[in-house]
This record gives sequence, structure tokens and C-alpha cells, in this order.
Amino acid sequence: MTTIEGTFEEIERLEVQHEEALVQLRETEHELEELNDRRIELAPAAFTGDKVADKNLMILEGEAGRLARRARLARNTAKELERRLMGARKRRTEERGRFARERFEELAAERYELGIEAEEIISVLLRALERYEPIHSEQVACARAFGEGSLKNPPHALIRAWLVSRLGEYLSASSIEPLDRPLPEADGFAAKPRGEG
Repeated sequence: MTTIEGTFEEIERLEVQHEEALVQLRETEHELEELNDRRIELAPAAFTGDKVADKNLMILEGEAGRLARRARLARNTAKELERRLMGARKRRTEERGRFARERFEELAAERYELGIEAEEIISVLLRALERYEPIHSEQVACARAFGEGSLKNPPHALIRAWLVSRLGEYLSASSIEPLDRPLPEADGFAAKPRGEG
């Protein structure tokens, strides 16, 4: 079980206990209110000398003291559980933040490695594209030799159209700023994996 899972379970347990303490507090306070109503009814008779009323009032006083202690205990328990619950929620927030930070760093390293892979692939692509110019020049010379004159324009327009068709979603032709650094260095969200200086 991870720390976050343990904290979630602790929060669930504390929420149940806190609710139980609040229910007990409400029930005890309700009983105490009813008892107080009966005490108020008996008080005049007890103070005028009615022995039975006096004895019943004494019994109710004892019961009221017991209920007051029970209510105080339930209130203190609810407060303590609420304090623990707040602490557990704070820990959960901190743990989520720590987990998110760790995952962010893992993704940054993965993104850096992906950038290196993209740079290697682009290097291969550029070498292949650079071979088009000399092949085109030789084709133009051969075409002239047998009377074909339609191969005059360099292949740049064709290559550009092909690149846009393949990479269109990554190219915004209107506002491309050339990068003079490799992709993993230019990417602000990429980071070298730990241990790779």
C-alpha cells in the first residue's frame, strides 16, 4: 500500500469516526435538553418542600451530570477527530504534490530522451534530403542530354510540400522561428535524466 492510499484510508476512517462522535453528541445534547425540561418542571415543587419532587430532582441532577460529562466527552472527541482529519487531509495534499512533482520529473526525463531520439531521426532525414540536390542536378544534366527540359526547378518545393503533408500539425508556416539548438535543449519542459550530468 502506498503512502497516499494509506492516507486516503485514514481519512475515510477518521471521517466515519468524526460523524459517529457528532451523532453521539447530538443525541446526548437532545437527551440533556429533555432532562432539563423535566428538571425545570420539578424545581418549584422541590423548593416548596415536596419530598418526592426533591428526591426525583436529585435523581435528575445526577443523570444531568452524567449526560453533561458524556456530551463533553463526545464534543472533545469530535474536536480531536476533526483536528486529526485536518492533519490527514493536509498530508494527503502534500503527498499528492510530492507525487505530482516526482511524476513531472519522470516525464521531463522521458521528454528529454524523446527529444534526443527526434534529433537523431532528423539528422538521418536531413542527410537523406541533402542527397536530393546532387541527384537532381545529375538528372537535369541527363535530361538535357536526351532532350528533356522539364526538370529545371530544384526539388525544394516538392520536399517542402512533402514535409508539410507529413508534419503539418507540428508546422505553423506563418510563424515558425528556427531553433538553433537541439530539440531536447530547446524544450523547456525536458530535463536530462538524473545521473546524466
